[in-house]
Formats: sequence, structure tokens, C-alpha cells
Amino acid sequence: MRSNDSCTIPDRLLLATDLSARCDRALDRAALLASEWNAQLTLVHALEPDIYAFSGDLEPVPSWRRDATLRRPTAVKQIHQDLGSLDRDFDLIIEEGTASDVILQSVDDGRDLIVTGVARNETFGRMFFGGTVDRLARAAKAPVLVVKERARDPYKDIVVATDFSGESITAIGLTMGLFPDARVTLLHCYQAVRSGMMAPSEGVEIGRQLATGEYADFINAHSQSEPRLAQLPIFMEYGSVDSLIKAYAIDKKLDLVVLGSRGKNTIARMLLGSTAEATMASAPSDVLVVPIK
Repeated sequence: MRSNDSCTIPDRLLLATDLSARCDRALDRAALLASEWNAQLTLVHALEPDIYAFSGDLEPVPSWRRDATLRRPTAVKQIHQDLGSLDRDFDLIIEEGTASDVILQSVDDGRDLIVTGVARNETFGRMFFGGTVDRLARAAKAPVLVVKERARDPYKDIVVATDFSGESITAIGLTMGLFPDARVTLLHCYQAVRSGMMAPSEGVEIGRQLATGEYADFINAHSQSEPRLAQLPIFMEYGSVDSLIKAYAIDKKLDLVVLGSRGKNTIARMLLGSTAEATMASAPSDVLVVPIK
């Protein structure tokens, strides 16, 4: 990535495509961001033998689907047909292997941003979202953008989920650097303090008070390195990240959700546990996962 007027932007956008129709949304967003950032656009496609050999009625698999060298020209032809109207140059990376392996091997973590789409209604799409995107969110050393909505305009309303850890400031800073003109709001989800000696409502109130104190400490610790932090609006809410993100999207404007891939408490459990996939799948908006080193 490079710095331009204090904005950290990627040199290259890696668009991971399975050649399905739903990837058009990811393509549109990647092309829009590439133009906005003057970044290189590179399409990455994996030739997965298991996917191409799949036959629902168990008929013999044609020879051109068994041999990756024969499938490669077909994939190249389809990509150029699909992108015939794209008013932008692009590069191609087409390799045999699993989607996640091909993408991860193609990433230069110092200059790239990975863009993926979701195609849940197809056999490949279910695996691509449930397996590939989840693995990329955990393993990639570059930010991963999961595109769900049509890219009509630049991102304007962004929510960054934060756990107030020192590491989470990375996600906030990167968001403001990538999208300096967007409205950025912080969201912190706290839990109730549980004890057999107190009522549930009391435990929720104590959790809120603890979150308020953590937020004050967070601001004080990072006010010099990120002076804009204290000016960002924040919601501190009781509940889970995925449920609150869905409620926020219904009641307020929301174009993009940003999550850090490391941290403590809620965010760490979310991205290191089984709810990572559920949160990315259930969020109605696009999702950006930022790796925290």
C-alpha cells in the first residue's frame, strides 16, 4: 500500500472470481475502487478439479473438464467476454488449485486488497463463501472486502466494529485512510456481567459502565496517534455484533462494515470462532476484514 495525502491506499485490487453472475457485483466495486485509488485491477480465478468434475447425474466427465490446461482457455475466454464492456485494463491470474490457496499465493500483503463476491445459490458459491471467504478472513495478510451490494456510488456510511483493544485502532485508521470522505461510526458490543447475586438488568448496566470506561481509556491511549478518533460517533450496545449490525442496517444508512481480524473479547471470539462466517454472511452490507498484525 502507498500513502497519498495521508490516505493509505492499495496499489492493487485482487478480485477473486468464480465466474458466476453474483461476482458481477464484486467486479463493479473493484473497478470503482481501482479508478478511485488509481490502483491496478487483477482478476484471480482458481481451476478447481472437484468443482469442474462435479456431475449431478453421475455421467462421465468430459475430457476438457478433467484437464486444467484445457479448462484454462475456456476460463480466459469467459472472463474477457464478461469484461468486454469494462473501461479499464486488468491482469489475469489463473492457476490450478483450491480458491483460497490460489488467492493467498497471489497476495502481496504490502500492496494488495482482496475483493470477493458471494454466490450462495450455486454449488461453487456455497463453498466459495463458506470456505474460501472464511479462510481468507482468517489467513490473509491483506484486507479482504466481501461485496454483497451493487456498487452504485463510493462508500458513504461505514461502521467499524471495535473492541477497544490497542490492535483495533489499526482497522479504524485504515478505514479513515481508505475512505476519507465517508461517515465513519464506531460500534462496540458489550456483554452483561453475570453473577448469581445480581439481577440480569443490573449485570447489563455494569457491562455498560465497564464499556464506557474502556472507551475513555481507548481515546486517551490513541488521541495523539489518531487525533480524529475522539470525533467519531460511537454506539455502545448490549448484544452480539451480527445482530446489532443487522439492526443498524435496517434503521440507519450502512454501506460497509469493517472488522479487525485480531483483538480481544467479542471481536476475537467472532473472527477466531464459528460466528465469523455467520457474521459475514448475515451482514446486509459489504464487509471489510482488516488483518491486525
